[in-house]
Amino acid sequence: MKKVFLLICIIIIAGCNKNNTLSHASGVFETEDVIVSALAMGEIVKFNIEEGAVLQKDMIVGNIDDTQLKLKKLQLQNAIYSAESRLINIDTQLAPIDEEIAKYKKEVARFTNLVKSNAANQKQLDDVKAAYNAALKKRTASLDTMQQNNKVIENEVNGLKIQIAQIDDNIEKSYIKAPIGGVVLTKYANAYEFAQIGKPLFKMADVSTLILRAYVTADILTQVKLNDTATIMADFGKENMKKYTGSIIWISDKAEFTPKTIPTRDERSNLVYAVKIQVQNDGYLRKGMYGEVLFNNIAAE
Repeated sequence: MKKVFLLICIIIIAGCNKNNTLSHASGVFETEDVIVSALAMGEIVKFNIEEGAVLQKDMIVGNIDDTQLKLKKLQLQNAIYSAESRLINIDTQLAPIDEEIAKYKKEVARFTNLVKSNAANQKQLDDVKAAYNAALKKRTASLDTMQQNNKVIENEVNGLKIQIAQIDDNIEKSYIKAPIGGVVLTKYANAYEFAQIGKPLFKMADVSTLILRAYVTADILTQVKLNDTATIMADFGKENMKKYTGSIIWISDKAEFTPKTIPTRDERSNLVYAVKIQVQNDGYLRKGMYGEVLFNNIAAE
């Protein structure tokens, strides 16, 4: 009986010691999930991902039918070719007028000398000058008309190019890409289904770092701040705990009632504050696992 009593005492003492080394907070590991939605409308012609697949950032995992977009782009490209063919080569069109102006300019100089030497009269000089000025006005009018014509066509071409840019953007959006590097958590769609813009296609998360959402009482809250480090003990079952180092990245500014699934250090406290602790994942941590927190600047009681 004495031996049994002694064994019971040892167990009680061990239990007390264990309670005395309780953590400051408990929580569950979370991920920052990203739901990838369709950015284009049409049939999903290719979608080759599975849940659990590891994706790299910007990796193309499928695409939505873009046939009509490409045909529309070809149509606009042909329209640009047709419009540009109507552009006037101003230098070529003005060449005959410039030759005429040059001829009259020489005539004006020649008749000016003839008048000075009394070999021609003033009327002949005036007629040549009038022809010269008429040629200059003709050039100015022709140049203005051709420039306005080309400006209209250039505006038309620019408008068509803007439409092509919009189509190129929509074609790019028809490719289904991973916005981040991470793991596919849930797949919502399959190939050959019809997608509307905004339709969820899959959910993924970056699991290289996990977030432990823990809950602390007010007395603990007053002793921690952003960027403080903490020791995280991840629960792998059967009392197998593994230690990690984390950093506080968020502290709630309002209290809430203790979640039923999260045991707290002080069971008498109903109101707690949520904190997020970022932990580098070595590949063993999983979303939904439980973890215990010891804030490094607070001594465990």
